[in-house]
Formats: sequence, C-alpha cells, structure tokens
Amino acid sequence: MTIALEHATLTGVDEETRDALSAAAAAYRQAPAALKAAIRAAADRGDRPADIVKAIGHVWTYDYVARLVREHRRNPAG
Repeated sequence: MTIALEHATLTGVDEETRDALSAAAAAYRQAPAALKAAIRAAADRGDRPADIVKAIGHVWTYDYVARLVREHRRNPAG
C-alpha cells in the first residue's frame, strides 16, 4: 500500500512554522558541502586529519576526512 501526502495536508502548519521548517531543511541539505569546505579550509591551514576529526566531533570517520584532505591537496582547485 502506498500513501501519498498531498500539499493540502499541510494546511494546519502556519507560515512561520513552515518557514522555520523550510530553513532547517535547507541547512540540513547544505551541511555536508559546508562541512567539506570547512575541512578543506582546515587542511589549507595545515591542520592534520586527526585533529580535524576531533574538532568535528567524529561526525565523519578519520578515513573519510583523511581521504578528503588527500584529494584536496592533490587537486586544490577541485
């Protein structure tokens, strides 16, 4: 069984709540790109992957952060 939610089901959400939810969802969608950019900037300043992982509260693994840093150092423009 498939359940489809129509726009009309959100009529009970006021405009302020809808705007807050929309802003939170946009921030959530943009978060990975923003975190990658911050990691690349830290790498540019010479920070080590292990220190970056600690600073981001282990949100991403050491292996993943180290790979991002390596790839960035190989191709800083990309």
